[in-house]
Amino acid sequence: MMKIVAGFLVLGLILCQAEGDYVLPKPNYNEVKVPRFQNATLPCEFSFIEGTQDMSFIWLREDIIEEIEVEDIYAYIQQTFEFKEPQVVYSFHDNHKALEDQSYAYQERVSVDKEEVGDGVLTLYMHRVDYQDEGLYTCRAIGPHGKGEIKLKVLIQEEEEPPVVMATEDNVTVAKCYSAGWYKVPIVTWYNRREEEISENSTIIVLEEKEDGSHRISSTLSSVKSHEIYHCHIRDAKKARRARTVHRKLKKGALREYGEF
Repeated sequence: MMKIVAGFLVLGLILCQAEGDYVLPKPNYNEVKVPRFQNATLPCEFSFIEGTQDMSFIWLREDIIEEIEVEDIYAYIQQTFEFKEPQVVYSFHDNHKALEDQSYAYQERVSVDKEEVGDGVLTLYMHRVDYQDEGLYTCRAIGPHGKGEIKLKVLIQEEEEPPVVMATEDNVTVAKCYSAGWYKVPIVTWYNRREEEISENSTIIVLEEKEDGSHRISSTLSSVKSHEIYHCHIRDAKKARRARTVHRKLKKGALREYGEF
């Protein structure tokens, strides 16, 4: 008897999800892609802002939600949804920045040009982004003449593209680049202005090493021409761990596979 009741409960939950495939419309996020370890600019501007008197705004960050399809009905219904408070990245109130609730991860790393705030420009500048900065960002403002919000999805590109400097070694001109980040298994790829790969003429030197086995490196490209433009790309062969909140989604047709209870 208990098995039958449990079966009906499971069936009811599944039918609720399967029938109404009605899903609340997802917010529209504009994507901002930033190379790893570079500085990010997150644009936000509102026309209703006229000065900073009685005006406040806030920048918030949430994890990107990744949906994975599952065929196991029980795995689907037994998942738990943990509510996470959005992180406060930056906030401004009463003519001053108000950072009492700012997330530790963004302290001393983000800024807003206060001179532009009164004109409605609330653009956020973030220093040296990494994978933990990837996420959904909301810029929300309210003032005497209106309110509004802008949503951005920040994606961190795996490759770092450090500046290239020309140098002379043993009376020969070379191109050099230095990594800003740390890599377990660094892979360096060089390109010319035509985006042709020319990595075969490059070498890698370890500058520093951490206890966890990660390295900061430099790369030297030989056989270069003084009038050419070169690009250095650095990535880690080890797959990155990105901040994600995972939701299980029942695969269509999974209910039929279970037949009758």
